[in-house]
Amino acid sequence: MIKSQRSGLVGLYLISDVLAMVISYFWAYGFRFYGYLIPVDPSKGIPPLRIYAIIFPLFLICHLVIFYFQGFYKTRLKRTRVDDFIYINLNAALTIVVVWGALNYLGSYGEGAKLLFPESFTISRLFLAVYFISIILVISFLRHQIYFFMKRRYAKGLNLKNVLIVGAGKMGQAVAQKLVNYKDLGFLVRGFLDDEYPIGEEIKIDGGIKVLGSLEDLEKILEERNISEVYVALDLNNYSKILETLKIVDKFIVNVRLIPDLFQMLTLKARIEDLDGFPVISVDEPPLRGVMLFFKRVIDVLISVLILVLLSPLWLFIAVLIKLTSTGPALDPQESIFLDGRKFIMHKFRTMVTDAENETGPVMCAPDDPRITRIGGLLRTLSLDEIPQFINVLRGEMSIIGPRPERPSFVQDFRERIPKYMLRHKVKCGITGWAQVHGLRQDSDFDKRLEYDFYYIQNWSPALDFKIFWKTISKGFIDKSLSSSKHKDSPPT
Repeated sequence: MIKSQRSGLVGLYLISDVLAMVISYFWAYGFRFYGYLIPVDPSKGIPPLRIYAIIFPLFLICHLVIFYFQGFYKTRLKRTRVDDFIYINLNAALTIVVVWGALNYLGSYGEGAKLLFPESFTISRLFLAVYFISIILVISFLRHQIYFFMKRRYAKGLNLKNVLIVGAGKMGQAVAQKLVNYKDLGFLVRGFLDDEYPIGEEIKIDGGIKVLGSLEDLEKILEERNISEVYVALDLNNYSKILETLKIVDKFIVNVRLIPDLFQMLTLKARIEDLDGFPVISVDEPPLRGVMLFFKRVIDVLISVLILVLLSPLWLFIAVLIKLTSTGPALDPQESIFLDGRKFIMHKFRTMVTDAENETGPVMCAPDDPRITRIGGLLRTLSLDEIPQFINVLRGEMSIIGPRPERPSFVQDFRERIPKYMLRHKVKCGITGWAQVHGLRQDSDFDKRLEYDFYYIQNWSPALDFKIFWKTISKGFIDKSLSSSKHKDSPPT
């Protein structure tokens, strides 16, 4: 949307990343082989700098390609510093793994590589460790400096883009709020034009943004106010006004951005694709895809294996305790809805009496439900009944973090009476989630839980997953809803 303004900043980031790679790489070489903290093996000696210089382009290419697929060089408005730091760590780790694997392959099977490298050459593992730390620190530092340098320039009024928004309704206000959130990129909302609002009225955004006039005042304001960006945020009922606005704007050297009112109906993100020259709007597209989906899956598998191994004694103890205190199996398999609406069998420790739903059928469980066994109440309070779900995570049916799974009978009911409910099934369900760490469990207000689920899907990032995971560890195991009233907060943004 603001590609022309962002492209210069992207170019600076690209230059700074390449500079950081050069500095980190050759500093790591000097620190490893000429520093005093890490002694050099006398039998191997110091490898010539020429060999490491030959390898450097491979590091450079890997870093830049991975950064590209991570979206570092796309026209994204803003990403938190925590997100950037996590992406940089992932980039450094993947680059080192790829280069190390490539060098081992060339050393074993590459005949041409023997002309460049001595047969005894292997890249130093300590060098790789030093490089891993240094590249993360240097890239993060340089990007941080560029961000604050550009922010100071805009604060001084340099290279500012004055924005006028045509339409002060719900959609226009949403556009203004977005631009205000990212004003550190140099965009300054000067005001609105709207026929329905009185001139001079202040819209409560960022201390107040005024309505400068009606649509008839557009030409006058463009002449007097030094406007460089015009955002047209009118619904399709005002089609004639949109055309008239575009005709007037064509007389001036300004950039015009048309916001389709279709976006008012979207719950998740949307993106514009190209179909052989035709712009196609992909609606309600979850941001979790591509390389980051793979990254999330790797983390899921590693943590699940670790937890299942470490908690295996506890798992056995709970199973025995359930068998001793009530009749029936230790596990309670439940049919649930998987990604894209497919079904799977979710595993939990049994916390209710056997055949608890024979007479009632599937119903929501309340904290004081008489069907819950004595040990089952304790397992629910401590969330220990969820441990077997890590098996579902290993099988790829669930993720550790995501919206909680629902049973097919509930899904069928919710999809009929709750608009856009099925959007929550565009990502894998999870053991814990944004709603759960805010105290919204199964007995909570479902509309409020759905609001939190949509917030998670729309705003997913590694930093948000880390935040949920940390909240779960620090306070999320205890189900406070079993002893307190329903949560009433709205989702933080």
